[in-house]
Amino acid sequence: MASGNNSFVVKHDLLSARVKGVCFHPTRPWLLVGLHSGAVHMIDHSTGRDVARFEEHEGPVRGVDFHPSESVFATGGDDFKIKLWDADQGASVATLAGHLDYIRTVQFHRAGQRPWLVSASDDQTLRVWNWRLREPLAVLSGHHHYAMSAQFHPTQDLVVSASLDLTVCVWDLSALGDDTDPEEEVASEGSAATSSWWDCGCLRHLTLKQPYVQKHMLEGHERGVNWASFHPTKPYIVSAADDRTMRIWRLEGDRAFEVDHLRGHTSNVSCVMYCSDNLIVSNSEDRTIRVWDAATRTQQQLYRRDHERFWILNVHPTQNLIAAGHDSGLLIFKLERERPAMCLANQGKSLLFIKDRMLHKYDFGSNTSAQTMCKLKRQPLPARSISANSVDGSIVVGYDCDGGLYEQLSMPLAPGTQEADVRRGFMLSPVFFAANKFAGLDKTRQINIRLVGSDQIKTLPPYKNTDRLFPGPQGFICCRSDDNFALFDVAQKAAVAEIAVPHVKYVVWDGGYQKAALISKHHVTVVTRRMKQVAAVHETTRIKSACFDDTLPVLVYTTHNHLKFCALSTGETGTLCTLDGVMYLVRVSNDVLWYVDRTGHVVEKRFDNTELSFKLALQQERYRDVLKLIQAQKVHGQALVAYLHKSGHPDIAMHFAQDPLVKFNLAVECGLIDDAKAAAMELNTAETWRTLSAAAMKAGDIQLAQLANAKTKNFTALGVQCAITGNNDALRQVMTKATDDSAKLQLSMLCGDGATRARILANAGQLPLAFATARSHGLNELAEEILAQMAPDVAARAAAAPVRALPPPEEVEPEGENWPTLPVQESYFMRMLKAPGEFDVGGEDLGTGAAAANGAWGDDDDDDLFGDKPEGADDDDGFGAAGGDATTGAAGGGAWEDSDLDIDDDLLPPTDTGAKAGGAAAGAVGFVVPREGESCGKHWVDHTNLVAAHVAAGSFNTAIQLLQRQIGLADVEPLKPYFLQLWAACNAAMPTSSHLPPHVYALTSRPPADDMKSAHF
Repeated sequence: MASGNNSFVVKHDLLSARVKGVCFHPTRPWLLVGLHSGAVHMIDHSTGRDVARFEEHEGPVRGVDFHPSESVFATGGDDFKIKLWDADQGASVATLAGHLDYIRTVQFHRAGQRPWLVSASDDQTLRVWNWRLREPLAVLSGHHHYAMSAQFHPTQDLVVSASLDLTVCVWDLSALGDDTDPEEEVASEGSAATSSWWDCGCLRHLTLKQPYVQKHMLEGHERGVNWASFHPTKPYIVSAADDRTMRIWRLEGDRAFEVDHLRGHTSNVSCVMYCSDNLIVSNSEDRTIRVWDAATRTQQQLYRRDHERFWILNVHPTQNLIAAGHDSGLLIFKLERERPAMCLANQGKSLLFIKDRMLHKYDFGSNTSAQTMCKLKRQPLPARSISANSVDGSIVVGYDCDGGLYEQLSMPLAPGTQEADVRRGFMLSPVFFAANKFAGLDKTRQINIRLVGSDQIKTLPPYKNTDRLFPGPQGFICCRSDDNFALFDVAQKAAVAEIAVPHVKYVVWDGGYQKAALISKHHVTVVTRRMKQVAAVHETTRIKSACFDDTLPVLVYTTHNHLKFCALSTGETGTLCTLDGVMYLVRVSNDVLWYVDRTGHVVEKRFDNTELSFKLALQQERYRDVLKLIQAQKVHGQALVAYLHKSGHPDIAMHFAQDPLVKFNLAVECGLIDDAKAAAMELNTAETWRTLSAAAMKAGDIQLAQLANAKTKNFTALGVQCAITGNNDALRQVMTKATDDSAKLQLSMLCGDGATRARILANAGQLPLAFATARSHGLNELAEEILAQMAPDVAARAAAAPVRALPPPEEVEPEGENWPTLPVQESYFMRMLKAPGEFDVGGEDLGTGAAAANGAWGDDDDDDLFGDKPEGADDDDGFGAAGGDATTGAAGGGAWEDSDLDIDDDLLPPTDTGAKAGGAAAGAVGFVVPREGESCGKHWVDHTNLVAAHVAAGSFNTAIQLLQRQIGLADVEPLKPYFLQLWAACNAAMPTSSHLPPHVYALTSRPPADDMKSAHF
């Protein structure tokens, strides 16, 4: 747990075993962590999650390091071994043996030009290895106690080492570089994984001249030295020791001397490094991390833990990140916020921001870089907020140090770098809320009101537990507490609206102060001026910034790696592009955005907002714009199919689908039976034909349903369909093909085939019933055969039973035309697609644009992308022909053939598409397709709040909810029998076929057709 003056920006505080080694990857978001338990973790420092875990060392791992340019890292532990790892494969590739005691540190050559690895060990030596050839190059002996650390120079062939013998040594390896070819090939895969000083052919180093020189030995520490490291650009070395001090050394040619020392730690200093040109960071066993100004030799920042001692540090080579290992885990932090304090001024025409104590101004319409207005006085912490006066342009800058500090600057200022004339005072998060008036919080969290240029203060009582203020509309300020956010009217001295949003860090308003984005660590909540939530965004990574678009109803925001948007009308989010670095948005207008980068430069950038425009056009039903985007080939990808389907536009999604199964499901959902049939022919699987059969019957296309049932050999359903269309000849053929006796029995009843039915009953052991069936159909010979198989007494009773002869089945004229199909309500988008020449983009008609877009969407083989293919071009000529053509579909889809279904083509009607044939038939007889109504139960539930009506409809859940709201019902169990009795009294059941459930319907008297909205019982 942290305590004290903890001014760092902590990104992650991770718990684990004691951390003894840490190292940042120079380009990837990886952090290598060596633990006292012997494990090595690779962590994604942007999310704080484990990427990989390695456990091959037999003891604590103290040294870890990434190669600066290759996908390799090294680890060294208390098992005296150095292991080389492939970072991409996550596997150990070699082991370097030679040290005789614990290995403290390992490090690759910083410039990456030498294949060198240096290690420091408790055997009082440093060793330099050729990690490519897996062989040692030199043993640096000169220390007389444990060698605690060894570090390469950033650009030169120098090594600095620290030892408990109270010395810091600088070693020159230039001579070693003369004998080493940096372009040596990597050792072959068959070479041994474990190397030593003797078995690698390195005995020659004992007989040659010494390949290194101890250039300097720095003495001055009074106790053992734990760490030493070079300055990244200057000739300085900083060291840390058990004498609780850090010493700065300067290198000048052949001599080196101590410049100064830093005191402040109260126990052994474990590690020290330069974290910038003039800053030094150190940690200690006194449970603190301290930051020092190298120029003034003074402490700048302090971080303290309650119990955990710090052991190791590592500074990211390019980013503002530091990792520190302690007794119970790892701390990843920044010294200060990277986001500059900024605000819009001059009615949104200018941007004011502070970077490196410089106040900058950027004019959006000038096409020039930002101008430096003045230099601010150095404060312990960087500026947290800036607010501009709407009248004279004066600004007030807020700092979080000393409980709250502000600086008031008069504008305009002439561009320059001189220090500005400012008025200072104590106030936290100052913001302008009216002309020449700004508000802030004092140390007791009361709201103070000040006039520009005056020391007069007006104090308002604190509002709840407000700990920060944000700007608001004219006359208002925004008050933040731990779990609440409120809009405060300064004149009324009261909050006019509030919302429960915890831990708000930043607030961004739109141009008219009608909507605000409340930005938290992982959330953005968009609210109105009355604090009503409009949309909410959640991200797993940190949200860096957000800004409202000037022209579109969207909020654009950034994370660490992505530029994203949130549609304010629906709350839908999406990704616009991937970012190379962090950007802090300040303004967005259509496809142009302005942002401030980490270096403090304002950048204007264009981005591709096609996906955003496409989704907004769909939400607003601007189908003309949707078609233009499709024709212009600006939208593509199968991810759009799922989005369009989820958004309720399956008809549009079908034109992007390339997978036949996806296209089939979308066509069924849209009711486009012809398209569903084409996709089913391509897939040719049992499941798709079953689905198509159900969809065709629902739409009224019985001929397509017959085709689908024939594909799946569903003879029962096929026979019933042949019977209701009067095609008895086809029914008989279907009956002969059926293999299931139950299905064959039902089909024989439908076609009046008594002989078949009698034989099936006889084979099933139902001899009396088979005898009666044969006699009733006049099949006397068959009846005698069956009678002979019975027992004498059973035969006597069966022969004596009276049997009434059945009349022969009446011949029915087969129905040759398809049934009228239910009309499919076409969307506006589909109607526009069918309008020839309605939309031309660049002189290109709809078909041409579709064909061109087809190639861009992924080589879709469907030529009928927009439905303008001649109808029936791929359809079969008849029921039997369709079955024969299934071989083509089986070749593509794979498994279904019906060549053994020999039904004469002339016996069945042709399988014309249902919409056209049905429409013609309907026109000939004046048929009007009935509309699908609602059941009585659904009508009761939708149009009344009577509990009894909901129970009678069988909707027990809604009935219980009504009782809970109306009388506060707590226990439902006693009402269960009454619910069942009431439902049974209001409903009736009619039996159907033996294999179907009974039909349940409500006992009610229907109201007149024009009074369907009335409650009827």
